[in-house]
Amino acid sequence: MSWYLPITIIPGLGMLILSTVTQILNLSSEINGLVSQECSPFQHKISARKIKQLGLLTRANALLYLATGSYVLSGILGVAFESESFTSIPSITLYIGTVFVFIAITLLIVYAFKAVRIRKDQFNNMQTNH
Repeated sequence: MSWYLPITIIPGLGMLILSTVTQILNLSSEINGLVSQECSPFQHKISARKIKQLGLLTRANALLYLATGSYVLSGILGVAFESESFTSIPSITLYIGTVFVFIAITLLIVYAFKAVRIRKDQFNNMQTNH
């Protein structure tokens, strides 16, 4: 493994982190709007679901940060150890970072499907109340 391989992935992770942070901020604002006023039982239920969504995004973001750290460490260790083995410490660190990325992406996919389900429930509630 070349030492620069994990370092070249970091800008892509930065974009994922930026996107996730933006989603966290937007969702936090939405939750704040829902809970800052007296709400119906339905709105309370939606707020609770959105708070769970916020937890998903936060976990995904933490995993993306860990993956970035793993990639940086892998690059540094790659220079220090200069090993080309698939079972070397730099390679294992790279694999761990990659596992973090895949788990984070899985959480983001789950978040996306749940977000659509919440919006659908909100839409259906609006239709039945009017």
